[in-house]
Amino acid sequence: MPKVDTSKATAVYRLFDNEGVLLYVGIAVDPNIRWRVHAREKTWWPSVSRRDVEWFPSRPAAEAAEVTAIASESPLYNVEHSTTRRRGDAKSEYRSVYTKPRQIRIATKAWADFGRATKAMGTTRAKVIVQLIAWYIRVPGARLPTRPERTLWTDA
Repeated sequence: MPKVDTSKATAVYRLFDNEGVLLYVGIAVDPNIRWRVHAREKTWWPSVSRRDVEWFPSRPAAEAAEVTAIASESPLYNVEHSTTRRRGDAKSEYRSVYTKPRQIRIATKAWADFGRATKAMGTTRAKVIVQLIAWYIRVPGARLPTRPERTLWTDA
């Protein structure tokens, strides 16, 4: 198999239980990050004992492979592209109410700097954004997050 540049590639991953039953097929640029989300959100995650990853040179190629895999391999917990499950079937599989992801546009450099700054403080972008929003809308007890000294995350 030819070597794939994973910095530009997209992975299709399969999650299996200890008996080899296919639990889920997914797609991600960074499967480790996606798995952490599954671990936090999905009740079935503790059943995962094997993870197989297949890299594709582009997102469209990976998306096509994911659709084909879900339709032909019938993983237990997929809903999207499933021939056996429908929207709403997965509600009981979430550990808590799953909030809809929100999208915002931020300049690439600012997002990268924000990531380095939050990491320097031992936190994540998401946690800081949630704190900022709570403070901004005046949630009782909400406080602004602590800002790192610029020297902690830049060369300047």
